[in-house]
Amino acid sequence: MRSRFILLACILLLCSCASNVPLEIREDITDENITVDVARSDSNRFTGHKVRWGGTIASLKNKATDTWLEVVGRQLGAYGRPQITDQSMGRFMVRIEGFLDSAIYRVDRPITIFGVLEGSVAGNIGEYSYDFPLVRADSHYLWSDYDPYARYYDYPYGYYPYGYYPYPYYFYPYRYHLGFRYGYYPRYYFGLHHHFPW
Repeated sequence: MRSRFILLACILLLCSCASNVPLEIREDITDENITVDVARSDSNRFTGHKVRWGGTIASLKNKATDTWLEVVGRQLGAYGRPQITDQSMGRFMVRIEGFLDSAIYRVDRPITIFGVLEGSVAGNIGEYSYDFPLVRADSHYLWSDYDPYARYYDYPYGYYPYGYYPYPYYFYPYRYHLGFRYGYYPRYYFGLHHHFPW
């Protein structure tokens, strides 16, 4: 009975988190599948098209009226969150109206954007010349560093096998559970399936 209650609470928590994500971010409503590498190959052809892209922030530059983000493109997973992977789909620039604090929109933090392609801008990655597709963001969502959906969506079967967690979380498996202090001993946490000492 207790496990059913915790499972229900976990489902409600995931649903409430998802409801905070804008529709155009958590669902692809562009009717097109324009990837970063495809846009780089022919930026003029896709100018004016809507895209939903995501990745991790590589740099930020505040200008007079807007902020430019350089983003390392990643494949999107559940609710439009960029997946944690070493594979990149290429880099792109995002133009967001207004000021963004670099302490919040910091390097390596995941972000998903929905907007319109505005061609490309020439730049460099180190000493390497690179043409960045430029997106004017109509909407964006900055994700937390911790992914509450990873345990349920990233593994092919929807969950990690018993006792297995990806690095670095196998050192702290309670992070993937609904953590409540439980019982007489406050040093133990009650998780969805396990008890973990801490």
